[in-house]
Amino acid sequence: MKVNRLLGHVFLFGALLVLITGCRRSQGVVASDVESTSESTSDSYAEENASNASDHFDLLDAQIKGDSLLLSVQYGGGCAEHTFELVAGPMLKSLPPKQLLDVSHDAHGDNCRALLQTKIQFDLTPYRGSPRGITVIKIGDYELTYEYH
Repeated sequence: MKVNRLLGHVFLFGALLVLITGCRRSQGVVASDVESTSESTSDSYAEENASNASDHFDLLDAQIKGDSLLLSVQYGGGCAEHTFELVAGPMLKSLPPKQLLDVSHDAHGDNCRALLQTKIQFDLTPYRGSPRGITVIKIGDYELTYEYH
C-alpha cells in the first residue's frame, strides 16, 4: 500500500512538474514575441513619423483640377497663421502608378479655439509618374485620378 501511495505521489509530482514547466515556457515565448514585436513596431513607427509631426486638422474634401490638388481642411486656431505642406510618400509600382501623399499642418503654437475652414492648393506636376498620363493620388481616405498630357 505504501508503494502504491508513493508511486501515486511521484506520478502526481511529475505531472505537476511537467505542467508547470510547460506553461512557463509557453508563456515566456508568447510574452517575448509580443514584447519584441510591439517594441520594434512602436520604435519604427515613432522614427518614421517623427519627421512628419503635424498639428491636428481634418481633411474634409480632396479634388484634382488640372495640375492642382485642391483640399478643403478644418482646424482649430484663429490667432496665428497656419501653414500646410504637401509631403510625398513612395510612388507605388502599379498600373496606373499610385502616389502616396500626406499633408503636414503647422499651427505655429496657435492655441485659440475658433474652428476654421479653408481651401488649400498644391501643384501636382512633380507627381507625374507615368508616360501614359495617369497617376492615382492617394491622400487620406481619398483616391483621385490625376490625368495629364
